[in-house]
This record gives sequence, structure tokens and C-alpha cells, in this order.
Amino acid sequence: MNDRHPKPEELFDFPCDHVFKAMGPNTDLFVFEVRRAVSGILPVSQDAVKVRPSGKGNYVSVSVVVRVHNFDQVTGIYDALRQIDDLKYLL
Repeated sequence: MNDRHPKPEELFDFPCDHVFKAMGPNTDLFVFEVRRAVSGILPVSQDAVKVRPSGKGNYVSVSVVVRVHNFDQVTGIYDALRQIDDLKYLL
């Protein structure tokens, strides 16, 4: 039996498409901040961003799909997303 746990970077097969999902208030500013955080690391096409409001419309889920080429890009994007003031949840 192999007790070795894979390193996080070993779970990816680079290059690959990866979805970053951030939840926060349903405002244009929040959507803009999410897009800006990701595009600070990698280019984001217009159709790569999907916005879905919550049931009551108070919150929004912003999904951004980008092609990542290494683990530093993945961690860089997550670090940038964590800097968003109104971020409630991050996947």
C-alpha cells in the first residue's frame, strides 16, 4: 500500500483548462474585481467569464475558465482572488 499523498501540483496535467469560482455580492464591481484578479496573471477572453446570481439575487457566483501552464499560475490566481475585499467564498 502506498501512503504517499500527491503534492498539489501533481494533481494537474499541464497545460490544462481550470475553472476559478468566486462568490460575493451581486455587484458589477465584484464581477470586475474577479476578472481583473485573474487577468493579472493570464489573459481572460470575454466568453471565459460566467456570472450566476444566487436564488434571492443578493450574491453572485463568477466562474472564470483559463488555460494554466504551471502551478505558479494557479496559486497566483488564487492569491489574487483572495485579495478581493468582498469575497465570500472561493473554489
